[in-house]
Amino acid sequence: MGYRDSNGKRIVGVVVISLIFIIIGVLFLVRIPYFVMAPGSAQDVSPMVHVGGIRPHEKGSFMLTTVSLKDGNLFDYAYVKLTGHGELVHETEILAQNESEEEYQRREAENMTASQNQAIIAAFRYAKKPVRVQMTGIEVFQLLRKQPQGLREGDIIQKVDGRPVESVDQLVQYLSAKKAGDTVVVSLLRDRKAQTLKLSLYTLPAQPGEKPHVGLGIVPVPRIQVITSPPVRIEADEIGGPSAGLMFTLEVLNRLVPEDLTHGHRIAGTGTISADGTVGQIGGIQHKLVAAERAHAQIFFCPEDVMPGDQNEKIAKETIKKEGLHLKLVPVKSLADAVQYLQRLPEAAA
Repeated sequence: MGYRDSNGKRIVGVVVISLIFIIIGVLFLVRIPYFVMAPGSAQDVSPMVHVGGIRPHEKGSFMLTTVSLKDGNLFDYAYVKLTGHGELVHETEILAQNESEEEYQRREAENMTASQNQAIIAAFRYAKKPVRVQMTGIEVFQLLRKQPQGLREGDIIQKVDGRPVESVDQLVQYLSAKKAGDTVVVSLLRDRKAQTLKLSLYTLPAQPGEKPHVGLGIVPVPRIQVITSPPVRIEADEIGGPSAGLMFTLEVLNRLVPEDLTHGHRIAGTGTISADGTVGQIGGIQHKLVAAERAHAQIFFCPEDVMPGDQNEKIAKETIKKEGLHLKLVPVKSLADAVQYLQRLPEAAA
């Protein structure tokens, strides 16, 4: 009898352990419509920026900050709810309508490229160094519907009906004046080879707040070449998005001016940048602050809240208080604001 009880307990134990593993497996495998956002990294941008043969001379560093973003599962949902670590963000807040994760990654890579171009332009203009922007065409970034005999993703549109394409707005306005079924002659580059296509226009789905209009059925992205002296190259590897714009601008500018803008400090930050030096709002600032603190940043630049609905500055102040962070928050609305703050910085203690 004792032997039978012992054997029965062993079987029950195996069943219980098996059930536990099955439940854990289900928690990890079942996808939920949320992403988990958490602190990423704070990385020195100096190795990413190359300005002619000018070597970095800063004693401190400018650091971009990132967030970690991963697909959520049932385990993540329970973990975030129970511990408060991380943030659950619904996929509709990250992905555009009908956008796949692969398309999102492409969009973020494109945003990074555009951000780097804007950073170079803003830095050179601020330093009063020669910079020229040359339009090379409009890239077909995405097709709204398949076109077996028409445009392909990656095509560079250079002319429509013999007219040079100078901007996305110009292209949209020209096509909007036509009717569905009208045809246009499109001159483009495909795999670096010139081609000419005759394409029919059709009515595009109306966006919220807009009227339906006709077009080619593409997501257009301007392709520009930024020509500077000295030449600039920025390599950010797998990092995507536009939010490193401000920090790239400061690093490029620091190569163009005689003084060291860091003054020996570890300076992190975030914010989009426009060619005129305007700093714009970004996402996930609370996580970027934590990443900067972990990397021992002393100063953190964040976008200043200027327009109704802006919240970066507000959330940053709340996060510093809530998490007990030690870095100094510096809200800025422009590149000029950031540079003026840096010029007043004392040298860091040795």
